[in-house]
Amino acid sequence: MSLGINRAWIALIDSKTNKIITGIDGINGRTDDKSGIFQADVKSAWGLVGFNLTNMAGSQTDIYGSNRVVYISQGKAAPQGVLTANAFPHMVLNRMLGRKDKGNGGFEAAGQSNTYVALLVESAETFDIEEPLYVGFYKAIGQDPSQNMQTNNASEQRQTNDVTFKAAERGDDGFGAWYYVDMPAYSKEHMFEDFFPGADVSKFTTTGEDISPAPQG
Repeated sequence: MSLGINRAWIALIDSKTNKIITGIDGINGRTDDKSGIFQADVKSAWGLVGFNLTNMAGSQTDIYGSNRVVYISQGKAAPQGVLTANAFPHMVLNRMLGRKDKGNGGFEAAGQSNTYVALLVESAETFDIEEPLYVGFYKAIGQDPSQNMQTNNASEQRQTNDVTFKAAERGDDGFGAWYYVDMPAYSKEHMFEDFFPGADVSKFTTTGEDISPAPQG
């Protein structure tokens, strides 16, 4: 199904229009940011550790009639995914979690539940590390529910950033999509436009190089 994890792209979105938020109010917090997209990779987040998808299908219930199963009812899926990075930049992490900036170097500990993000993750095909495989959510809320700080001993006790993204449906588009580069209709540009509507995605679709800033914190 997949092989490893390479990088991910995350952006804040307007919960009403589902458009990407750019500029100073975007995830990168820069006035010159035209894309509003943060690329998580080795340079920007010390690399990604995993993306664990669950609840991708609804529960099934057997419907009986005349002493046999005549139909299988399937409930609505409730997708979520845990994206683990070694260390997201502080600004990016707190913005994606909806934590209010106190203006003095601090962020409120609790995130706001109305902060939505778009998320796209790159893995690879099971037997071909050179062939990308993509999956993501169009609209999701992120949570970082726990951190367990421990004393260093013979080994360093390092904590990762484990952000759980709970997906909502983006109108008729659903929760998200899988993208396969070997499909005849595949286009990297169209894929990015699908996940990040209204954003300038050109710098992400014209190069495969890491383009993110150095890690912070």
